[in-house]
Amino acid sequence: MGLKSGYGIWRGLENDSYIGEWDESKAHGYGVHTWKNGDRYEGEWHHCTKHGAGTDLFVNGDSYTGEYSSGKPQGKGQYTWSNGATYIGLFEAGMKHG
Repeated sequence: MGLKSGYGIWRGLENDSYIGEWDESKAHGYGVHTWKNGDRYEGEWHHCTKHGAGTDLFVNGDSYTGEYSSGKPQGKGQYTWSNGATYIGLFEAGMKHG
């Protein structure tokens, strides 16, 4: 009773926010989370954890697009640094792999 479910918007006290799908008051499904420092993740969530396909956009200009598991890049993805350098390949537990 009183748990968020469906689509909704949450705004924190320090300018962080989440817009997207909820299940049992947890980000679950597709959503966009913006942290107070300006970093943003757009993609799939599984009970408040990045899981599935998504994109991280970092304030420093770096970005990652690809697969996530348990909150970390896992599987196929592309990391692009602000200077234009790019790695396209596999990730395991958040690290380049292969």
